[in-house]
Amino acid sequence: MGGPAHRTWRAFTVRARSEKRVADRLSAAGIETFLPLRRALRQWSDRKKWVEVPLFSGYVFARVDERERLGVLETEAVGKTVSFGDTLAEVPEQEIEILRTLMSVPDRLEAVARDAFPVGAEVILTNGPLKGVRGHVTDHPRDAYLSVEVPSIRQSIRVQVPTDWTMRPPGDTSPAASPS
Repeated sequence: MGGPAHRTWRAFTVRARSEKRVADRLSAAGIETFLPLRRALRQWSDRKKWVEVPLFSGYVFARVDERERLGVLETEAVGKTVSFGDTLAEVPEQEIEILRTLMSVPDRLEAVARDAFPVGAEVILTNGPLKGVRGHVTDHPRDAYLSVEVPSIRQSIRVQVPTDWTMRPPGDTSPAASPS
């Protein structure tokens, strides 16, 4: 039993507006964390300011083994490990890498619950830092929104992209998702 502990990415729920503090505490304890952030314009009574806010409000990702997972749950402001039924959600490394890539366009991101996002045409991005990413698009007056799914936590990320950065996947013969 002397082998290395198996670590996997887990999503943890945290108290509102505690995501950064929790991620910092876990990192200080030697736990690998990931807190995807996006830029948002905040309005105060006397000014507007761009700030970084969590992409997924109320979630922090950590790469942990079972012992470390139980320790994370003892951290102040941490609620529980995300699970579906009796099964703890595992976040595949590939999803973490996609999220890291999406962080290159933090001012174009918005997280939405998957069920609340209207289904549009499947597209592939052909330009920009997300070239090659597949997703679903909904119409927008100026640009398109690309929905990139994060199945392990049943969320999607909505990225605003210029319409000319998208194309239909090869072999797709479905009708365009535009109004008639």
